[in-house]
Amino acid sequence: MTGALSALRLLTVLPIGHREGERPARFFPLIGWVYAGLWLALAWGAHAIGAGSGSRALVSAVVMVVASGLLSGLMHWDGIADCADGVGVRGDAARRLDVMRTSTIGAFGTTTIVFVALAQIAAIATVLESGVWWGLAAAPVLGRMGATLAVGLREPARPDGLGFRYASSMSVGDLMVAAIPVLPLLGWDSETYVSLTLATAAGLMVALVAPVPFVRRLGGVTGDVAGATILITETVVLVMAALLGGPL
Repeated sequence: MTGALSALRLLTVLPIGHREGERPARFFPLIGWVYAGLWLALAWGAHAIGAGSGSRALVSAVVMVVASGLLSGLMHWDGIADCADGVGVRGDAARRLDVMRTSTIGAFGTTTIVFVALAQIAAIATVLESGVWWGLAAAPVLGRMGATLAVGLREPARPDGLGFRYASSMSVGDLMVAAIPVLPLLGWDSETYVSLTLATAAGLMVALVAPVPFVRRLGGVTGDVAGATILITETVVLVMAALLGGPL
């Protein structure tokens, strides 16, 4: 329980608990359902007031992206901006890590935030109009699974921070615990079981490989890489759900 509460405290702004649990990274996908619940509730509310189609769907999508960002304290957005600035700058790994630690956001980070936000808003609006909301649940859960895989299976880039605390800490048992919250996605709709299984597998693959470019350039994983992985995986899954439409 303390591990799950630690994961909730790490990935949200909710001030729940104060004790550091054991290996909280394995519970990150479970916390993904908190974000999934938020998105599904807002999607239901949008349709209830007639804001789930047309230009109103875009407004609803903006609200959903903003709500998710606020729930995280914009931590994931800060992470992807820092990672973009870090890999975009010239120099060695030490130079890139120094850039990522600065409080300012450069051109690479700003551009990345804009592109990711636009992609998420457009994809969510399309999913809202389709009325098939699997992607709204899958994206947050698979995104947090990506964070688990990012920090749990890789060496830290520096001797401090979240990456150092949880890097290379995942056992087979921990991976099984992390996979449990993904299983409900497979039973979302029995009529499209094959499509959902393939889409979930694709999302897991994205979650696994998303940190790779950052880890190669930085020499290891950091908390920013975990945040970037969450948003990259979320965005890819949302776009996939929007493009596939009906089957999902």
